[in-house]
Amino acid sequence: MKSKVSARTSRTSRKPAAECVSGVLIGDGVVLVERRRADDDADPGLVLLPGGHVEVGESLSRALKREMREELGIRVEKMTPIRVRDYTASNGERQRIHYLHIKDWKGRIRSNEAEAVYWESDISRLSDIMERKIVLKLLSQGSQG
Repeated sequence: MKSKVSARTSRTSRKPAAECVSGVLIGDGVVLVERRRADDDADPGLVLLPGGHVEVGESLSRALKREMREELGIRVEKMTPIRVRDYTASNGERQRIHYLHIKDWKGRIRSNEAEAVYWESDISRLSDIMERKIVLKLLSQGSQG
């Protein structure tokens, strides 16, 4: 009986999931990915779609625009929501990731925070299975960035 009570208590005292955004840029059969730095707290060395945390009081679109400006140096002009998922990062942080398809953007892409940012044609190189599925679905629809 005691273990049931402690389990219930630990469930209700968990921090809520962090709200996050992730941008999907597709062009000519390739997707923009980032290789996370080896010293990152969460998911070090993984190849993932670029994104980050939503700040308190920030809308999803504003968060995506800010993250893409900070991480990639681009200005997002047009985006559409794709899907939302729950994710647990390697450091244990629970995240609710909002994926948005970036349909129009301006600027020259550069890597400001990740180890590397590059266009990937082999979708199997993405570290996360759900992100592979998201990209493959967009590619199958002929979506361009």
